[in-house]
Amino acid sequence: MPPHSVNAYYDPLLNEIVFPAGILQPPLFYTDADDAVNYGGIGTVIGHEITHGFDDNGSRFDDNGARRNWWNNRDRTEFQRRADVLVDQFSKYEVAPDQNGNGQLTLGENTADLGGLTISYDAFTRHGSDEEIGGFTPSQRFFLAYATIWRMNYTEEYARLLANVDVHATSRFRVNGPLSNLPAFAEVFSIDEGSPMTRPPETRAKIW
Repeated sequence: MPPHSVNAYYDPLLNEIVFPAGILQPPLFYTDADDAVNYGGIGTVIGHEITHGFDDNGSRFDDNGARRNWWNNRDRTEFQRRADVLVDQFSKYEVAPDQNGNGQLTLGENTADLGGLTISYDAFTRHGSDEEIGGFTPSQRFFLAYATIWRMNYTEEYARLLANVDVHATSRFRVNGPLSNLPAFAEVFSIDEGSPMTRPPETRAKIW
């Protein structure tokens, strides 16, 4: 990966995560931003790549990069049960007219998005400030920053193509999907139960 790439990756064979210089810039990372913005941006990406070590693929490689099942059967079964909730959730999102997403194809990335948000928000709330900026609380700015890094426009044709070949969900659902599973998101924006952005507890995905 060249240094100017705006990307990052986890390599299960080397058990490493890599962030080239290109991604360490706005809107993912600001040298002069408050913690909420950077935790919501690059913090969630860092958490995302860490979580890949424990998703449906990375979890099958040990700390030396050898492909082997180092989980016990109970943990593997419980992981699959929780992962199936994400598969079902993302398979119901309509990415284009009469075209739904593929929750199985995007499972690894959806797991990493949910895990990255969870890890970074937990880290942020351990020492973040209480200062409001622009009328938004720190926690609200965290989630707004997360939404900001995935802004993208798609043509209908491109969205249909990605639904069939891309292991990532389309950007709208990379934001709305994991956020709708987080009680903290609903709490900080005072979102009522029954809102499209708040999933009921029985269908809420929580893996890590």
